[in-house]
Amino acid sequence: MYIHPHWDQYRQVAPGGFMIILGIYITIVAFIGTIGNMIVLWIFTTTPSLKTPSNMLVINLATCDLMFSAIIGFPMMALACFKKYWIWGFVGCQWYAFVAGVSGLVSINTLTAISIDRYMVIAKPLYMMQAASKSRSLQQIIFVWCYAIGWVLPPWFGWGAFMPEGFGFSCTWDYLTRTTNNISFNMCFVTFQFILPVSLVLICYVGIVNAVAQNRKEMGRMSKDTANQTKQEIQIAKVVAVNVLFFIVTWLPYVTVAMLGVAGHSHLVTPYTTEIPVMLAKASGAWNPIIYALSHPRYRDAL
Repeated sequence: MYIHPHWDQYRQVAPGGFMIILGIYITIVAFIGTIGNMIVLWIFTTTPSLKTPSNMLVINLATCDLMFSAIIGFPMMALACFKKYWIWGFVGCQWYAFVAGVSGLVSINTLTAISIDRYMVIAKPLYMMQAASKSRSLQQIIFVWCYAIGWVLPPWFGWGAFMPEGFGFSCTWDYLTRTTNNISFNMCFVTFQFILPVSLVLICYVGIVNAVAQNRKEMGRMSKDTANQTKQEIQIAKVVAVNVLFFIVTWLPYVTVAMLGVAGHSHLVTPYTTEIPVMLAKASGAWNPIIYALSHPRYRDAL
């Protein structure tokens, strides 16, 4: 299995205690993410008041987070940490990177779709009363998965590559090779799968803030039921905003390290500066169930 020559200068094995700590950490995160997202799926699929077209996107988010936690966290990465080397071989490395990539991209793009949905519900409620449907949400979900898979497949066909990183406990895109082919893939990938989704989310929430300010002026003229519904939709929008914020916080350090490698500052990319952001990113799938339990009004009632 090919390992980038950059990592040769760090051939010393990480301290055993450090690897055990990483293994325990990723096991705990994977356990929380797996159980938490299973609970989210159960509640959102069995509670009548939560069986709405919009919540199909929440179910999709929990599905990809469950896939991320149950497959990537444990057993693959945790066992590699405990064994102190990548035990899954070349094929395992390729599939690890593929599954991690798809689940991560589906997550950020689903959060983007939910943010757009929240904007439409709050800013254009009359339109959404007519447009919202399960078939529309299903089309969004299919698009999100196809869009994610479309950006993870290129390394298997020669644009970019998958390989181990850091101490070799995980596999990801090659962000160190300084070729036009590799640099172009990484720049396009970060642009269309991180910068663009985050920008769309920010635009949506600027629109939501403006719509909320307008709604507050009109709240007194609304019926009690309509006003309560509007307040609840605003609260759900806040929950989504927290989900997005935590996603950005957990993934931004890793994206920063990868971009340092792409930009040629590989001297700043060490196993430690890589593994710590990796571990933070792996926690992204465990946050959403906790946020729902603490903040989502209908979810708390059902729980």
